[in-house]
Amino acid sequence: MKRCLLFVIVLACEGPAQADTQTFENDYDGFVGAAGLLSMINFETLPDGSPSMVGVEITEDLNYDDQGVHFSAPFPYPFIAGNGPYGLDVFENDQDTWIIANLVTPAYAVGGFYPGSTTLCAYDGDQALVGCVEYIESGGGNFVGIVSDTPIHSATFSSGGNSETIESFVFSPVPEPGTICLIGAGLAMLLHGKPRRGR
Repeated sequence: MKRCLLFVIVLACEGPAQADTQTFENDYDGFVGAAGLLSMINFETLPDGSPSMVGVEITEDLNYDDQGVHFSAPFPYPFIAGNGPYGLDVFENDQDTWIIANLVTPAYAVGGFYPGSTTLCAYDGDQALVGCVEYIESGGGNFVGIVSDTPIHSATFSSGGNSETIESFVFSPVPEPGTICLIGAGLAMLLHGKPRRGR
């Protein structure tokens, strides 16, 4: 038993051996079941914690880094839109644009709620594609998500046009290797129990 447990802990510290990616189209419950503990940014507050206001630009200096994500767009800056609930919007008159979410800490899962249609794509630390998912349906509250063993460093939301909106962004940060090892070590101690005393 001790040898098997030690082997499990070593694997946890080294990370997953084989990549596996799941996509979710308007199945938030399934996404939560696969992703586990999630963080959410719903744009009801600005990055500084004050209430959101329509038209506030999310810039390099005013961004959600402290909440775990840095949002941007090829052009122009994304901005807060809506009348409550709020969302993050980008609009360019003459050319296609999209919303980029750069994770401060890599994530095993990313997703978002949005109106209409969008395609979510996730990328690793080398900007290699991890996976994409698309869902098209009129109205708000639609959802797309990606869960992967490959750590996700960034994601894009694109409807293939000159505007894009996301109502909220959800993600599951990858635990630090030291945290995983500590959890594994704690589990080993719990399962091992107290040492036996001699008779």
